[in-house]
Amino acid sequence: MRALVFHGNLQYAEIPKSEIPKVIEKAYFPTISELIRREIPFGLNITGYSLSFLPKDLIALIKEGIESGLIEILGTSYTHAILPLLPLSRVEAQIKRDREVKENILEVSPEGFWLPELAYDPIIPAILRDNNYEYLFADGEAMLFSNHLNSAIKPIKPLYPHLIKAQRGEGLVYLNYLLGLRELKKAINLVFEGKVTLEAVKEIEAIPVWVSINTAVMLGAGRFPLMNPKKVAKWVKEKDEILLYGTDIEFLGYRDIAGYKITISNLLEIINELEGELGLPRKIKHSEKKLYLRTSSWAPDKSLRIWTEDEGNARLNMLTSYMDGELAFLAENSDARGWEPLPERRLDAFKAIYTHWRSENGKH
Repeated sequence: MRALVFHGNLQYAEIPKSEIPKVIEKAYFPTISELIRREIPFGLNITGYSLSFLPKDLIALIKEGIESGLIEILGTSYTHAILPLLPLSRVEAQIKRDREVKENILEVSPEGFWLPELAYDPIIPAILRDNNYEYLFADGEAMLFSNHLNSAIKPIKPLYPHLIKAQRGEGLVYLNYLLGLRELKKAINLVFEGKVTLEAVKEIEAIPVWVSINTAVMLGAGRFPLMNPKKVAKWVKEKDEILLYGTDIEFLGYRDIAGYKITISNLLEIINELEGELGLPRKIKHSEKKLYLRTSSWAPDKSLRIWTEDEGNARLNMLTSYMDGELAFLAENSDARGWEPLPERRLDAFKAIYTHWRSENGKH
């Protein structure tokens, strides 16, 4: 059995706030409605904060999918915060608020938890278990590299460096792309099937999310050069008990990749090429593997550096570490610190910090 998960975050770092209605129209509605129409089961992970932007008819459609057993709602942090960068009280506040909103709006209590940016540390499973979560999603490639725990001694090298260079437009782009496809295929060969048990402060089951599988599926669905649905299906056909797609819903119908547009219809072409059952994520079988997962994310080098090393990010992280209460949620939003954040997204966090500081000090 294979599964699909669609991750939705309307605080997306690179998407202007004015575009939110268009994102809902172009990505959320067509994807969710088409999957339900075709009776294809899937996991849906929309941040609790993002739910407040969804129109009533879309909420009703999602609830219809839940009631029919086609949609498994997943928990996450309320404002897509990077949990390993927060004080533990704020980690739990983010987890609790997201669950409360989903119980209130969607009338469901999630069992699985999607880590924003798959950012993980070994304390998070304990807090999730304390809050009635049964399993989480974690980066599969980080699992492969977790026999080395100190990246200062042995840095993690990306599995497909040429493809990353091509995505960035570096060097001879087409040559890097060709070399990157070879690297990507080799990376897919490293994928193992099924859930694992993570050794952590409290053990928890985890479904690996494989960036190599996601990337291949997106390249094939977008019909990038030398890639198409049949080729991707051939690459992954031997892999069962995996997430076939586990990334942003915004890539389907709204955001292009290097000028190539992906739609839910393109994704369904790959599914049609593959034999085998599609099911809800929670039904993925256990591999009987048990392992320790290092503090990591799904960044190419599996680190948290994208959200920490930039001066603006460092400043935000320092200032939010002293915050609590409602405004802290907006300040903690990861997309103020994202891969390429828009100024308005970053300013939202700084404004929340300033307002909190003024109110805490009785100033106007």
